[in-house]
Amino acid sequence: MIRYSLLTVMIYSIISANDMTLEAPDGSTIFIHRDEYGVPHIVADHDYAVSYGQGFAEAQDRLFQMDLNRRGALGRLSEWFGDQTMSFDKDIRRLGYTKSEYDEMFSELDIGVQQLITAYVGGINAYVDSMSVNSSKYKPSEYIGRQFEPWEVSHSLAFAVYFVRLFGMFGGEELIRLTELQNNGLEWFNQNRPVNDSTCTTTLIDDGTVLNRNWNYSGMVIPDHIAEEIESHRQEIRQFAEENGLIFKLGSFSAAISSSKSSSGNAMILGCPQMGGPNYDETSRTMEVELQSPDLHVGGLSIPGFPGVVIGHSDYMGWTNTSGVSDNVDVYIDSTQSQNFDDGYWHNGEWLEFEAITDTIYTFTGYEIFTHYRTIHGPVFSAHMPSHQVYSYKMTFWKKEIESTSYIYNAMKATNMEEFENAIKLAPMSFNYIVIDHNGNIGYWHGGLHQDRSDNVHPYLPHKGDGSEEWGGFLDFEDLPQGDNSSIGYFANFNNKPVSWWNNGDFGPWINGISLCDRNDLITDYIASLNLMTLEDVKNIPYTINDHGTYQYALELSSNEAIDYNINPPGQSAFINMMGVHSEHTYDQWPLHEEWEFKDQLFGGTVVNVNQETIPQIFSIRDPYPNPFNPIVNIIFTLNHGTKVTAEIIDMNGKIVDTLINHNLMQGKHKISWVSDSHSSGIYFIRITTPDLIETKKLLLLK
Repeated sequence: MIRYSLLTVMIYSIISANDMTLEAPDGSTIFIHRDEYGVPHIVADHDYAVSYGQGFAEAQDRLFQMDLNRRGALGRLSEWFGDQTMSFDKDIRRLGYTKSEYDEMFSELDIGVQQLITAYVGGINAYVDSMSVNSSKYKPSEYIGRQFEPWEVSHSLAFAVYFVRLFGMFGGEELIRLTELQNNGLEWFNQNRPVNDSTCTTTLIDDGTVLNRNWNYSGMVIPDHIAEEIESHRQEIRQFAEENGLIFKLGSFSAAISSSKSSSGNAMILGCPQMGGPNYDETSRTMEVELQSPDLHVGGLSIPGFPGVVIGHSDYMGWTNTSGVSDNVDVYIDSTQSQNFDDGYWHNGEWLEFEAITDTIYTFTGYEIFTHYRTIHGPVFSAHMPSHQVYSYKMTFWKKEIESTSYIYNAMKATNMEEFENAIKLAPMSFNYIVIDHNGNIGYWHGGLHQDRSDNVHPYLPHKGDGSEEWGGFLDFEDLPQGDNSSIGYFANFNNKPVSWWNNGDFGPWINGISLCDRNDLITDYIASLNLMTLEDVKNIPYTINDHGTYQYALELSSNEAIDYNINPPGQSAFINMMGVHSEHTYDQWPLHEEWEFKDQLFGGTVVNVNQETIPQIFSIRDPYPNPFNPIVNIIFTLNHGTKVTAEIIDMNGKIVDTLINHNLMQGKHKISWVSDSHSSGIYFIRITTPDLIETKKLLLLK
């Protein structure tokens, strides 16, 4: 096992304005190339050195953002913001884990995943160490009057829990639903709060059969104001996250196109996660990165704070996620013996002691001692002692959240659908997984751990905590919604219902009149209107439905190449140094966002070897595709140095009928397309000219 010190003096050298090499703690070399948008492309001799480089590069760009999210995840915002975030910090501490619990969870991960996280943490601290060389130039300006403390493994684990809960934790609204039942009666409740609304759009195609069940409820009642206070607290937490740059939850949309629906015969995918923003004057919540070693090659979206690519592709697979929105949190009402926590709660015929955890929450003016409690069901999030009631969350994923890192690690390594499915089995949270492979296949899984509902308690109403309404087990992975929609050759998801028979969503998501019920129709109506789809059609989905992702990526994957585009507005870097100088890559992707455009991801086309020159070794032009074509043909070429390039379309008589580009281009991979709407069928040629050479490829337009 490779160990990385948390405080390692970084040894690095600057090759050019865009390139640098680092020496990893084991002595191996890490190469980081930044492309014209500042995206780091990281190459190293093994996975853990790559992860070390990712930690370093992301700290360069997003150190303050990472620190802010770390403090949010640890319940330590009050140290910076004072009493205004005390409620936020208490909420995090109340529902979170102790340092010893994080250590225990970490010890249960596979050694390879442990090494990946440890290396990433070492890379973050290496960049922090290097700031001491020239703090005015390399230290973020937000640290004027603030100190950065060394990053620890438990900090990345806490952030992982914070992140996956934001996007993969659902339910826990039973007290709100119970208040509605109390105020409106059972007849109204059954009519307006159906467990399964058969009219809502689904991602998977089936016979539309909905299985009805008779649900039970124990008859417990609560004061009306309890639900109101809980909802007000939730809104307060969300508002702070939105206004202060923390990640917060929105929706996400996606689509996958199989070979049978694709004009090229290759599978294609669109991923548009929505994590807040994008706004011009805010830091994007996501980053883009490419990671490459002999055993790993992936590119796409990363979340600064923990390692890997969350949404993106390898040479074999492309994947994206949307929030699953299935109910994985239930509320238990436990009965106390007295009007305080000292005398315990009733369970299975005896009074049990609460687990009490005492924390100290510091502010910049002092501190507050805070004690919170757990029952056998989970953390206590509220109470009404005059009624002798405490309210606890029971979570399907309790102490399992960081197994999501095992999913990410194995997903990045997967080479086929079976291996990717095995990775999804490791993921405990409620997510939709949309996947394509290089053989033209598509796959969909509604993953996570879900209660089997064998307790028969109405899923919208709370459980009684006396032991009479305990959970049964979890649904087997094979029984979760999954498929490939092979009959129509595509599927899409906008956080909508996975399949008609699935009734595990807590109230709100999949009921007629709620936005998540049928908004996926916007995507599927567009896809269904097209006979065969091109990658340009896939890229056009956000524009067609008039919605952006915080990050957007579109991919066409074949057995020998990946054609990939993405955008990460409002830029790659959030860095402002102590002298007030912004990174040149702060806003450079914003114009693309405004114009509904994508940029080339430059996957595998920029760096070749950490010990050699980092530019492509030759000029090359790939065979145009599709060819024959109608109406769009794509041409990819690679430049081994920046130069002026002219790309022209020539007919059989040698006449230039279109000029695609005529300007300087940087070194690396480039893609251009010709839209031939105004031209007749026949043979044409694409001619690419540089000062050094001329290359020509034949095109066949068939209308």
